[in-house]
Amino acid sequence: MKLRKYSKLALIALAAASLTLAGCSGKKDDSTLTSNIKKGEMSSNSSNSSGVNGSGVNGSGVNGSGVNGSGVNGSGVNGSGVNGSGVNGSGVNGSGSDSAMKPSTNSVYFAFDSAKIDRAGKAILTGYAKWLNNNPDVNITVEGNCDERGSREYNLALGEERAKSVKSVLVSHGVDAIRIDTVSYGEERPVCSRSGEACWAQNRHGDIVNH
Repeated sequence: MKLRKYSKLALIALAAASLTLAGCSGKKDDSTLTSNIKKGEMSSNSSNSSGVNGSGVNGSGVNGSGVNGSGVNGSGVNGSGVNGSGVNGSGVNGSGSDSAMKPSTNSVYFAFDSAKIDRAGKAILTGYAKWLNNNPDVNITVEGNCDERGSREYNLALGEERAKSVKSVLVSHGVDAIRIDTVSYGEERPVCSRSGEACWAQNRHGDIVNH
């Protein structure tokens, strides 16, 4: 009877030991699961760091050198390309626009039988001299012309005097005399072919021709 009682106690102890081991095993699996969850959260945080808020979006790719850096707000648009030397610098608003403008007319007019240049003619030649001084590679010829009154020989001589008068004013404003040739056409190239003072006045002129 005692032997049988001890056998039953042994079986109960063995069963209890098995249940204990099973419980420990279950706790180990829960611990592993918790560890894996934490690792997953860490991996997620890592992705959010480097992929979105890191160098990919808010880093050098978008808010860095690519858009707000040298590409758009840097040297490309607001730098030397547009507001720098290209447009607002020396190219447009800089030294290139300071050059003297070429006068709109290249002719001065004379009174009858005269080679004297009046005030209006001097103003034209002063502007032309400034332009020539800013364009030293340009050479010119001054052409003297007359109306039809007088002999051919006289008008050729008068036309030459008129051309020389124009040259003299240009030289007095700093234009090198070697850059200026003179020629007289006398009465041979009339602008107006009718008779009368209104027409003759148009034919008494000196013209500046660039070459």
